[in-house]
Amino acid sequence: MHELSYATSILNTILDSINNQDLEGKKVKRVSKINLEIGELTFINFEQLKFAFEVIAESTICEGAEMVAEFVKAHIVCNNCGYEGDLEAKDEFDVSCPRCGSLSLRIKGGKEFNIKNAVVEFEDEDK
Repeated sequence: MHELSYATSILNTILDSINNQDLEGKKVKRVSKINLEIGELTFINFEQLKFAFEVIAESTICEGAEMVAEFVKAHIVCNNCGYEGDLEAKDEFDVSCPRCGSLSLRIKGGKEFNIKNAVVEFEDEDK
């Protein structure tokens, strides 16, 4: 289950980022939302990713964070005819150029896995 390794990577990246930021003396109370960008070709099951993240984020500032994903379609360029556009595969094994049928394709998008941003809440300074 590679969703667990992706979830671990998300958690570690966010925690490292918070620890390495100059927060001007403010203390992070919690991370409330995490916005991701996920390419279709990563074949990540988003529900499994969310579940894995919930489990490993327990007892951290990311516990209970809402996870939202924007999915990026696979984008191809045909090396034969020059077609460029979104990949419309009939199934995961039928990947060919929709214009000429060539199997010689270059993938330009759809493999992304990025943390776009995270929403953090700070502890009230008056306390």
